[in-house]
Amino acid sequence: MNKGKDAVRAKLKDPKSAEFRNVYFNRGSDGTPMTCGEVNAKNSFSGYSGWQKFISAGSAELTFLEEEVADFWQVWNIYCT
Repeated sequence: MNKGKDAVRAKLKDPKSAEFRNVYFNRGSDGTPMTCGEVNAKNSFSGYSGWQKFISAGSAELTFLEEEVADFWQVWNIYCT
């Protein structure tokens, strides 16, 4: 789970401000290991942007934030439920 959190931090504007909640490890319906949870961090205006869900396979390239993916809920349902 720490690799997943580190990968999420790598995608944020202010990685040091990241707060996490409801973080857990899951194997998706295809068996892929994933870290799932929620993150809140400061944006470009130095304000917290609000909680958003994330999915991470442990690298920045395989980490997806809710705000970045149009069909995020489909991906969440495959890997985090």
